[in-house]
This record gives sequence, C-alpha cells and structure tokens, in this order.
Amino acid sequence: MIKRLIFALPIVGMLWSCDTKEKQALRSEVDSLRTELQMSQQTAQTLEEVGVLIDSIDANRQLLRTDVIEGTSYKDYKGRLQSINQHIQETQAKIAELEKTVKSNKASSATIKRLRNDLEKSTQQIAALEQEVERMRGENQDLAMTVSKRDSTLATRDETIKMREQDVTNLETKVVEINAQANKTQADMYYAQAAALETAASRTKFAPRKKKETQREALELYKLSLSLGKSEAQNKISELEKVVG
Repeated sequence: MIKRLIFALPIVGMLWSCDTKEKQALRSEVDSLRTELQMSQQTAQTLEEVGVLIDSIDANRQLLRTDVIEGTSYKDYKGRLQSINQHIQETQAKIAELEKTVKSNKASSATIKRLRNDLEKSTQQIAALEQEVERMRGENQDLAMTVSKRDSTLATRDETIKMREQDVTNLETKVVEINAQANKTQADMYYAQAAALETAASRTKFAPRKKKETQREALELYKLSLSLGKSEAQNKISELEKVVG
C-alpha cells in the first residue's frame, strides 16, 4: 500500500503542475485579450474624436467663408482661421498616433486612411479660402488706394476752382473799383468843364443868346457829372435851370 502511494505521488504532482501551467497560460491569454480590448476601445474612441474634429473643422470653415462673403473684420477672420489651423494640427497628431498603434488592423487602417483623406481635403479648402481672402483683401486695398488718389485729385481740383473763383472775384472787385474811379474822374472832369463854362458865361460880355447857350452847355455837363455820381452838381443844375428856363 505504501509502495502504491509512493508511486502515485509523482503522478499527482505532475497533474497539479500541468493544471497550474494551463491556468497561467489561460490567465495570460485573458490578460492579452483584455489589453487588446482596451486598446481597441481606445482606438475607437480616438477615431470618433478625430471624426468629430474633422466635422468641426469643415463646419467652421464653411461658416467662416460665409461670414467673409457677407462681411467680417480681418482681425476676426485671422483669429478664427488660427483656431481652425490649431484643430487641424491636433487632428493630424491624433491620426499619426493612430497609424502607429493599428498597423496590423486592416479595418482600422482603412478608417484612418479615410479620415486622413477627409482632413487633407479640409486643409486644401482652408488654403483655398486663405488665398481667396488675401486676393479680396489685396483688391480692397487697391480700391481704397484708387479712391484715396481720386479724392486727393478732386480735393486739389476743388481747391484750384476756389482759387480761380477768388481770382475772378478779386478781378471783378478791381474792375468795379477802376470803373468807380473812372466815373469819378469823368464826373469831376464834367463838373470842372461845366464850372468853367458857367464862369465864362458870367464874366464875359456875351450876347444874351450866346450867354444862354453857354449856360445850357454848362447845364448839360453838370447833368452828366451828376449821372456819374457827382452829387454837388445837383445844386448847380437847379440854379442854371432857373436861369436858362
């Protein structure tokens, strides 16, 4: 009996050892599957995050383009564009990280490739929008410069017109002054001639008829002098009209 027990003990030990190794192998396989599952879940979550980022990039690009067309400040445009580019860089980093971790998973690799293509398409559209905005900005700057030059030309022209108008006004004033001086001189001359004739008629022993003719001539000269502004001639006219009748 004792011999049988002694013979059976190694066999039991071998069976126990085999059972322990099998459990360890099974446990190792379970741990490996658990790790793989965690990695798969993490990959799926990252893929979802990348998809959301790409959708957000595309939506923000379309909204920014609409605002650019309808009118927005260049400062606002640059700030929002910078934010979109930051999202692009973040998405590129996540895709690069995924590509390192799922090289052996063909399904995930295909999904990542599609996401990278979508991101590249959005990046190209952003670049096209930047070019369009810079072109529009350049055209606006050229237009503003043209308008500024035109305004400057118009301002210079207006100033020239004002100067010419002032020259014309000054000339008209000068002409009026010259005419007034000429009228005064002419009036003084008529007045002096009339006074000389009147004096001659009173001092010279003209025949009555000749005297009246001289006085009438003096009267006409006084009237001409008065018409040119010599107010003193009025009294002389009144006196001579009484004399000559």
